[in-house]
Amino acid sequence: MKYRADISGLRALAVLPVVFFHFNEHWLPGGFVGVDIFFVISGYLITSILVADIDAGRFSLLRFYDRRVRRIIPAYAAVALVTALVGLFILPPVLLDSFGASLRAASVFFANRYFLSVTHYFGAAPDELFLLHTWSLSVEEQFYLAWPLLLVVLCHPRLRRALPYILLVLMALSLFVATRNAILRPVAGFYNSNGRFWELLLGAVIALGYVPRLREGWRAEAVAGTGLALILGAVLFFDPTRMIFPGVTALVPTLGAALLLWAGEEGRSTLTGRLLSFGPLAGIGLISYSLYLWHWPVIAIHRYLTYRVPGLFEALALFAAMVAISAFSWRFIENPFRRHGPSTTRSEWTSVGAGAAMLALLVAIGTLFTATDGLPVRASAAFLKSEQTVNTFWRGREACLVGRTNDRERDCRFGDPRPEVPYFVLWGDSQGDQHGPALDAVARDMGMGFLQLTRPGCAPIAPDPAASGWQSRAVQDCNASRADALKRIVDDPKIAFVVISGRWSNETSLEWATGQLKEAVDRITAAGKPVLLVAPPGVFPTGGGRCLVRRAFMGADDAICGRSRAESDAEGTPLEAALRAMAQDRSDVAVFAPRTLFCDAQACHPRKGDVPLYYDGGHLNVEGSLFLTRAWKDALTGLRSLSGK
Repeated sequence: MKYRADISGLRALAVLPVVFFHFNEHWLPGGFVGVDIFFVISGYLITSILVADIDAGRFSLLRFYDRRVRRIIPAYAAVALVTALVGLFILPPVLLDSFGASLRAASVFFANRYFLSVTHYFGAAPDELFLLHTWSLSVEEQFYLAWPLLLVVLCHPRLRRALPYILLVLMALSLFVATRNAILRPVAGFYNSNGRFWELLLGAVIALGYVPRLREGWRAEAVAGTGLALILGAVLFFDPTRMIFPGVTALVPTLGAALLLWAGEEGRSTLTGRLLSFGPLAGIGLISYSLYLWHWPVIAIHRYLTYRVPGLFEALALFAAMVAISAFSWRFIENPFRRHGPSTTRSEWTSVGAGAAMLALLVAIGTLFTATDGLPVRASAAFLKSEQTVNTFWRGREACLVGRTNDRERDCRFGDPRPEVPYFVLWGDSQGDQHGPALDAVARDMGMGFLQLTRPGCAPIAPDPAASGWQSRAVQDCNASRADALKRIVDDPKIAFVVISGRWSNETSLEWATGQLKEAVDRITAAGKPVLLVAPPGVFPTGGGRCLVRRAFMGADDAICGRSRAESDAEGTPLEAALRAMAQDRSDVAVFAPRTLFCDAQACHPRKGDVPLYYDGGHLNVEGSLFLTRAWKDALTGLRSLSGK
């Protein structure tokens, strides 16, 4: 296929927004659409080559995979090996174990499914996932497992007439899946390949010539200009926090890319095409694959070490380093492995075999990391004990927060196990779940049981009357869970009192959330059950317990893991004041605000002495929960006296 400089420029237009979005999502809020543009370009280029080979009668599946191996694996392997080496020095065992799993998944082009499986409420932070960006490579390679053979079949003379209609149906199905997932299961919608295939097929449609020729120059100019406008509009104005993506909204940047590819067909030159062919832009496009591979490990490792996003000048310096590394990678790794002349069956088998061997080596390295639980021999016994403390969860979390139980009444009853004793309810989200160990100990001491009704990311408030079926499944399920919990609490006369603990600041606004909370409290107290409102224990933006582990493993000072008392007060006081206002002049409502117990006059800390009290930046570990046992006993004793049970 003849080289088109405008496509190199389009590649630059895809990779640069992604890079700067990852530096700071506020700089280019729609920069994430660059990946979707890449998919369209890939579908166009690969399909163009495949169709040319099929029509000339020289198609070979072996030759196709020989090309893919030479194009994809050398640069990927270099990035993976360097990142693994860095990880050996800076990742503590738990994180190196996770890195090994991601390395193994990425090396068999299954990274999208792996990162989908670990993207959850208690999942690792993005800066701890050095290979997170490889999900898109996996989507592409999953597509190319089937596309060449499918295209060969569909290009048969008897089927070729039906090819455009079959493509249209496949694209429509994939787009439907993408849109449905984006609404109901946003994380799955992002990572699932079946909702991304339509973007690659869109590029294939242009490559197959199922668009009319642009005979007049002004038409080509209009098409190219429109395409560029669509891409720039998406990059500048799309906001992932306020829109459904991917899905129908992804049509904006992908159609923009398709229009630019169409306008440049048959070697036609347009003003937009000439702009895209501009030397530096086309140069970035040439190294775009290496730049994409290297950019995220550089950004993630920088954030991992500094606990912050880079400033503008720092980002420019990092970008310059990325470009230099990528240019080196393109010149000395990518280019030498590309085949520039005719090939033989033997050389193609050798190439594919060598690629498979390299991937097998990476899988073996990943397996070494996971099989040894992250090579704990790199750390001291004291460190391993501290790491275990940070990562020890309340035994009720899986069943009663994540919901892995078919019998909540049985599996989520704690405290005194005797059926005849009075009991209370813990209603909340993960903020409530974290208090399980202390509540279990206090309830046993008081001769009471407690029932845990918690759901992650679902603050305990009255159901949202404005909720609809067009919201995500998580939102719908949360709303139903709130209604069920509230009914259970109000209707059961055996419940002595209710402990309500949540992160209400995650809701639409604090004012709205406390309004919905007051409605729930009024319904509960009207049923004769006192309520204890629990404020969060405090947030540590740099990661709390995870920060302590990372800093300790590297032998670095952990002061960065805490925060000043002034910052903590500024964040926590408004909610605490709102809860106290709700309890004011009411004998049946009390407030438990433990945040200041983790602070002194100057600062707040995620540890007590050498003992970590937090799992991450916003959740206590078991030791942290037990640290509050005495305070909990005082609060619950007073509440029980109000209930008379």
